[in-house]
Amino acid sequence: MFLLLISALFFYIFTKTIYRLYFHPLASFPGPRLAAATTTYNAYYDILTPGLVKHLPELHKKYGPIIRIQPNELHVADLEGYNQIHRVGTPFTRVWHDNPFLTGSLQSKTTLPETKKRREFLNPFFSKAAISRVESRLHRKKLVQFLDTLSKADNTIVNFFYAFRCLTADVVMDYCFQSDLSALASPSFRNRTIETFVEGFELATVPFFFPNLFGLLTKIIFALPDKIRKEKFAPVYGFQLMQKLARERVEDAIVANADADDGHGEKVMLGEKEEKIQTMFDLMLHPDVSKGQVTPPKDDMIADGCLMIAAGTDTTANTLGTILWHVTQDPGIEQKLFAELRNGISIDGVVSSASLEGQGFEYLRAVVKEGLRLSYGVPGRIIRRVPKEGVRFGDTFVPGGVSSNPFFSYTFVEQTLILGKVTITSCIYMQNTDPHTFPDPFTFDPERWLCDSETYKLRDRQMLTFSRGSRSCVGIK
Repeated sequence: MFLLLISALFFYIFTKTIYRLYFHPLASFPGPRLAAATTTYNAYYDILTPGLVKHLPELHKKYGPIIRIQPNELHVADLEGYNQIHRVGTPFTRVWHDNPFLTGSLQSKTTLPETKKRREFLNPFFSKAAISRVESRLHRKKLVQFLDTLSKADNTIVNFFYAFRCLTADVVMDYCFQSDLSALASPSFRNRTIETFVEGFELATVPFFFPNLFGLLTKIIFALPDKIRKEKFAPVYGFQLMQKLARERVEDAIVANADADDGHGEKVMLGEKEEKIQTMFDLMLHPDVSKGQVTPPKDDMIADGCLMIAAGTDTTANTLGTILWHVTQDPGIEQKLFAELRNGISIDGVVSSASLEGQGFEYLRAVVKEGLRLSYGVPGRIIRRVPKEGVRFGDTFVPGGVSSNPFFSYTFVEQTLILGKVTITSCIYMQNTDPHTFPDPFTFDPERWLCDSETYKLRDRQMLTFSRGSRSCVGIK
């Protein structure tokens, strides 16, 4: 019986591999043969190396502009293909891998109507006008004050990555929940709560490749005592802690909004003296019925809270760290930036974002732009499902999953071999480091943004740190 099972398993794997290599709808597309046969090719690069995206330029150089990088997945290299996939009103739908901590959030919405409904709550909250209204509150998170205190101690070494994470976490928590972590006050900026979050972030790629296994393991881990989860399963515990924090803040918001209601279903705006700012959860709890808005379920709001913490903490801290590192490694850049800042900002002054966008801070904006270019936003591949009827990229037709081979029907592919539908991916990394648009792309060079208007427009069009289209980042661009 055992040998029979092993033989059946071997036959299944063999049959599926032969199908993928020779009869699959994507069999004619170029790419590594191992990638066409198994997802482990991709998993190896994304889990055990710096990432497949850094290997993609080499693959595209060898195989062409559209290549097969997984059995059911293609990758497109050029900007036109990226724009076609991510344009407003795109027919390509998101693929969600059931991360249990973010399911229900904006990120997990697969269709454009679902996404649009949720973004209607979030977009006003992240607009420039909304940020400007609360700038004075956000300016209270002064990292420089803590650095000034530390500078007076002997032999003090500051890990700025830790410092930036504390800063961004406090700002995001205060803006989203009106309740920060006081992380900036942590000794040496080592805040255990944030470090636990980060351990969870590092686990994020696993459910992408092993969703069923990850789901099963998390259920088992969730059932263990808190102490064991914390000591033995720190990454999962990190996500759980983030979820717990978001749940507490969302429940507080629900209570606060109930208390602020005047008894007739209308929102009572709190006075300035209470220092109350409208949060994304205030908007969700008071939907605009005339726009067809409906308050999301509480679990969805908690998932959005987790998303805000994850997206607003580590990515922003990484960008700040990238900028600081490159500026301090080049004396010319550092001196030029310092001279401009000294000219435009008094030592004790606070400058509004509107002022920073005006004259006198051109080099600062170029430094920030270059830092964003090399931070990539979403560092991995952005995956979308190809429409069932297929789609054409220039002269190349990409099928939507229906095999043209008469021996293999779509039903057989889907239900018997469980191969799924065709997906196509693109990545910000390749666009932001395209050597044709950005000569010497891995050199931090703010001067590349101080150019004539046509060159600037060309580079700005290809710099996709915030992506673009219907699912672009809700943060300020």
